[in-house]
Order: sequence, then C-alpha cells, then structure tokens
Amino acid sequence: MTNNISTNFTNKAAFFKGGYFIINLSAFELEKKILVPGHRFLPFLNPMIMPWNIKTMAQNGKALKRVTEESHLGALKPLYSLFGEENTLFLLIDDKEDNSEIILEHEDYSSHNLYFTAYDLSPLFEAEDVKKKSSNLALILRIDSWKKGTYTAAIKAVERNNANAGEWVSRLEKGFTTVLSKKRKLLMVSEVMSDAFMYGGKVLLENPSISLEDFFEMSEISSIADTILEQQGDSVLTEKKNFIREKTLSLIKKFTSWLENNDEDKRMNPGTVRILERQILMTKKTLIAVLEEIHNPLLTEEMIDTIMQIITESENLISKIE
Repeated sequence: MTNNISTNFTNKAAFFKGGYFIINLSAFELEKKILVPGHRFLPFLNPMIMPWNIKTMAQNGKALKRVTEESHLGALKPLYSLFGEENTLFLLIDDKEDNSEIILEHEDYSSHNLYFTAYDLSPLFEAEDVKKKSSNLALILRIDSWKKGTYTAAIKAVERNNANAGEWVSRLEKGFTTVLSKKRKLLMVSEVMSDAFMYGGKVLLENPSISLEDFFEMSEISSIADTILEQQGDSVLTEKKNFIREKTLSLIKKFTSWLENNDEDKRMNPGTVRILERQILMTKKTLIAVLEEIHNPLLTEEMIDTIMQIITESENLISKIE
C-alpha cells in the first residue's frame, strides 16, 4: 500500500464512486423499517452535505421517501456516536429546529422524544428473498455519487463472521494509522475517515466484509472522534469554545425565562414588550445558531470574533429587559 496518495476533493469523489458499504440496521430501525442516517455515511459522503439531505434509491430507481420520526435520545445516541456525544445534540437541532426548545429549555431533555429525519425502507422489505429471512439483515449501499450524496440501497442477509473480515479490518486500520501519523492538525472526523479508506485502498469498497460499526468494535481504533480531538490539541481554542458555550446557554435560558415569566412587565408596557419580544426571539434564534457553529471544525478566529460580538449585543439586550 503506497502512502503517495492525493486525498483532495476531486480524487475522493472518483475513489468512492461505485463503491459499496454496509450499514447494520438497529432493532429500532428494523421495527420501523427506516434508516436513520446518523454517522453511518461519514466516510462515504461529501462533508458539505448533511446526512439527512442524502438521496437514497431502491434498485428499481425509485427514491426512498424522506420521513420525520421521533424517539428518545437513548435510541438515537448509538446512531450519532462517531460525531462525538456533544455534537449529537446540535446535529439534532440542525436537522429539526423543533428540537432546540426541547434540548435547550429542559434540563431533563432525555425524557422527551426528539424529532429526526429518516428514510422509509419499507419498499426494500418487499423483496421475496428478504421476506424469507428475518435475521442478520443489513443495508447494502452503492455510492452513486460521493459528491452529491446519492446512493442505491438494498436489504440483504449478511454473514457476521465473515472469513474475510480480518483482512478488511487490517487494511482499514493501516489506513487510519497512516492518516493519524501524517496529519498533526486534523480537521473533521469525516475527512480522517474518508482518507483512511483511500489509504486502505479501493478493495475496501469492492466487497465490504463488515460494517463500519463492526470495524470499530473489532479494532483498537475505537473512538475516532476522541482521537481527532486529542490530535487537534488547541487548548486556547477549546477554552474559547467552552466560554462561548457557557455564555450562550446562559443567555438562552435568561431570554426563555423572560418570555415565559414576565407577565407583569408585559401588562405594564405592552407596546415596548412587543418590540422586545421580537428582538428576543430573533436573538435567541441567533444564539442557537452560535451553539451549532462552535462545533464547526473549520471555525476561524474571525468567526469567533463575530460570535463574541453577538454575545455582547445579547448581554446588552439582557440589561435592557432587566
């Protein structure tokens, strides 16, 4: 395996085109006959496209319908874990805006159902060979376009103890080892993972033996998100992000409290209050966007300066209503 590989955007699009990968459907997904994209598309998808915006088709060329489902966080966490636990919440907010109030305004949000985008797999379960098999079912996807995020899917029974799994794991481990040794300042989880496949070679996509989830269970490379964060090692940036996160959450809670509890002030100054309500709602929405933005791995100093200005303006508004 050579290390002289160009992992730029164009080469990745060509490398992944026509390749295959496996997704293990959870019991939750099998019961509902849906696919929750979550982190399972990370290496196989242009990082500029969010997982809930992919286009997946059946083998007859008909697109699988995009649907909105809901479930508690415990059922969803395993499907987002490679993003990192903290990022899961903000991805769910980015996917469905209705989640913002549930997550940001309830201390015990884990007891509430959250909304998410899923894909209706019921047409795939109509195939006769699938109907006859009830165990070891997995989703097999062909990458039609890594750049555009388009795939062709089928449900098949897979052999969990595939004899070729060891070689497949070994090749992908070598790919990860190469990436982690070559790049000291790593950017995105998806970039590291897609680079690892390129260094591992096209054979990883020709006849995949196991899913990526199985790989992480079998491999010593068990927490790629944490590994990347350790590699980044920018303590100053981490400190700034933590400060922004704490300030932003505090401001959101104060605005929410005012909107819900200051009935006496609203009766005394109805005209002023209506203006303030509009300002507060707009500011609150902006602050929610800030929480999403600080998880952007390409966050720059200029973007941080802009965020700090937003926080200062929000604090001034808090002073006005207090």
